[in-house]
Amino acid sequence: MIYWMTLANNQYRFYVDSISNMEKKKLDLQKRTIDFVAPGEQQPEADHFIQKENSTTGNKFNEFWRDARNSGFFSYKMSTSSETDLSLIVRYCGAEQGGRKFDIYIDDEKLITENNTGRWTQAKFQDVEYSIPNSMIKGKTNFRIKFQALSGNAAGGVYYVRLIRKESL
Repeated sequence: MIYWMTLANNQYRFYVDSISNMEKKKLDLQKRTIDFVAPGEQQPEADHFIQKENSTTGNKFNEFWRDARNSGFFSYKMSTSSETDLSLIVRYCGAEQGGRKFDIYIDDEKLITENNTGRWTQAKFQDVEYSIPNSMIKGKTNFRIKFQALSGNAAGGVYYVRLIRKESL
């Protein structure tokens, strides 16, 4: 059997416009992207000189992830292209079980302590943007981003790490 989507004229216009808007957002984000890591995938992790301890990987919704547990960590070397005014976008998934408290470091300097424990009730992807102070990256061509689990918690799962230029207002 073959099923065909049928839409009224106004539904069709809305459908096409929504696809167009999603594609435009993806292209805009890609233009702002300086570096990108796909955790849990061998080649992207090797390309970014992964370091890890008490870290595992898996797949959910056809996307790979990486986490760290029991005070473990994972880290990647990210290229800044000598730019400043940057942010990180980290993709998580909601409705994960257990404690999700962890620190995020830029070259061993704490950027933030994150707590995703019970933060999202739906099991869908959540992208969180973290502004990086220029003082942490000025004059650097690269830095190491590190996700460090707090005792009794997990860092992640992290589905991607994207280094982007901040949007100009």
